[in-house]
Amino acid sequence: MQKKILKDNLTTIILCGGKGKRLFPLTKSLPKPLVKINGTEILTYILKNQFKYKLNDIIIATGYKHKYFKNYQKKNNKKFKIKLVNTNIRADIIQRIIKCEKYCKDYVMVCYGDTIVDINIDKLIKFFLINKKKIVLSSYNLKSQFGLMKISRSGKVKSFEEKSNLNLFFNIGYFLFKRDKFKYIKNFSSFKKFLENKNSLKMLRSFIHRGNHITVNTLNELNDAKKKLKDLS
Repeated sequence: MQKKILKDNLTTIILCGGKGKRLFPLTKSLPKPLVKINGTEILTYILKNQFKYKLNDIIIATGYKHKYFKNYQKKNNKKFKIKLVNTNIRADIIQRIIKCEKYCKDYVMVCYGDTIVDINIDKLIKFFLINKKKIVLSSYNLKSQFGLMKISRSGKVKSFEEKSNLNLFFNIGYFLFKRDKFKYIKNFSSFKKFLENKNSLKMLRSFIHRGNHITVNTLNELNDAKKKLKDLS
């Protein structure tokens, strides 16, 4: 019951305002979230996961090439119910989030518009509730690209390990917090500093995502994403 009430009062902000310079030349004529992978926009993959969990209050925080999102909204109006907020091309993450405040319900989830994650939002919300509604960010286990070795101080090789998970995690977005946290967010120059402050006050928790995670920052990553999504389909 508590989870359903929260979902009914949850607004998702998808950050889609950056230039995506590392994906040039594709992003010279198109914002990065609207770049297609195997015929489907990055943003569409993200929205499908939102609607899978019956979340229907979605804000797209735009900036760079805002008019392309207006075309996307018009084209997909029957499929996706989304609100566009033009947060300005020069805005950074924290400014984009703040500019969406007046459109938000009692709870807010913020995710990146260039990251495709099949995150279980029901489990994320349950984690949020178990942790007494502290601020939650989602993380992913860093994997080694190489086979690893354990070596003693004297240089003796103790063991070999195949490519494996490291005991390190990175932030993948899907921040979840109560709307009243906006009054604190406004006091910081960056969202990172806000999170660091809340962590120092023991008000931050990390939900570990163990499913698929695909970032699309470069042309190489775009090609990798095509292969991964094809394998998953």
